[in-house]
Amino acid sequence: MKFVDEIVPETQFINTRSESPMSVFKRLDHVSIGVHDMEAARRLFVDVFGGVPLRDTGVNEREGFRWLTFKLGGKKVEIVSPTEPGAGGVGRYLAKHGEGFHHLSISVENLDEAIRHFESQGLRVLAPNKSDPNWKHCYLHPQDTHGALIQVFEETPHSLAGAGE
Repeated sequence: MKFVDEIVPETQFINTRSESPMSVFKRLDHVSIGVHDMEAARRLFVDVFGGVPLRDTGVNEREGFRWLTFKLGGKKVEIVSPTEPGAGGVGRYLAKHGEGFHHLSISVENLDEAIRHFESQGLRVLAPNKSDPNWKHCYLHPQDTHGALIQVFEETPHSLAGAGE
C-alpha cells in the first residue's frame, strides 16, 4: 500500500503563497444527522454505540424540528428530526435526501465579519438569523461547499455551555 507522502513529495503540500487565507473558523462544534424517528436514533447512538447524552436538546417550533446531542468517541453529535413529517427545513431535507448526514456546525468569532468574508469569496450565505443574541447563525450553500451544508454560528458563552467539551 502506498501512502500519500510516498506518491506525492511532501513539499507539494506546503502553502507557498506569501499570505495565508483568513482563518475564519474557531472550532468544529458538531456533526448533525437527520432522522425520521428520533427515539430509534437515540437508542442506536446512545444505547448501542455508547454515546453520552448532553443537556443540549430541545424543540425549535418556529423552524419545525427537534434535536438531541450526545458525545460519541469524544466528539459532539446532534440528531435532528422534523416535528411534522416533511415540514420545516429538516423535514424537507429528509423528504428529498433521506436520513443521514445533515450538516457540520462550526463557530466563528463574529458572524457579520464571517458572512462578509464568505460572500467576498463567492459563497452563498443562506438564512442568516440574528434574532437571538445567544444563537446567531447562517448556512453556506451546499452547492458551494462540495455538497456539505455548513452551519456557521457566532461563539457566545451560551454556545460554549452547550458544546459538551
